[in-house]
Amino acid sequence: MSLLPLFKWFDATPISQIIRNSTYIFPVVEVFHLFGLTLLLGTITVIAMRIFGLGMRRQSVHDVASQLMPWSVGGAILTIVSGILLFLSEAMKCYGNAAFPYKMWFLLGGIILYFVALRRVASPASKLNSVQLKIIAILALVLWYGVAVAGRAIAFV
Repeated sequence: MSLLPLFKWFDATPISQIIRNSTYIFPVVEVFHLFGLTLLLGTITVIAMRIFGLGMRRQSVHDVASQLMPWSVGGAILTIVSGILLFLSEAMKCYGNAAFPYKMWFLLGGIILYFVALRRVASPASKLNSVQLKIIAILALVLWYGVAVAGRAIAFV
């Protein structure tokens, strides 16, 4: 089953045409996209560093994660919403791009990891041990930085 008709439909939506035909909308949306991604990557990195004992040792992993998790979620939401708008304006470009599927797989993995494991890191009732926390941190870093790298690669592939 080909996704081409779906991508053509996305490419022809009124919102995609408005974004594509505007001089300013795409760059403004991209700024919000990059801001959200920076916020997300920054908070995930700080949480991972705390898990690995590389900073904020006076605070528990739970405290750091619970304080940063709303910022991580906000960054993720901003990134995803703005990413959808960017995708709509370039759906056909994304269809033929070799990096785009990787970005989507990394994104799916990051979202699943959040709902399966990362929320538990911020939970006061969490019973995760040190090894489990480190595995979650490594996966979060790989998946979310994978989203960023694959997203950047879209422009060059």
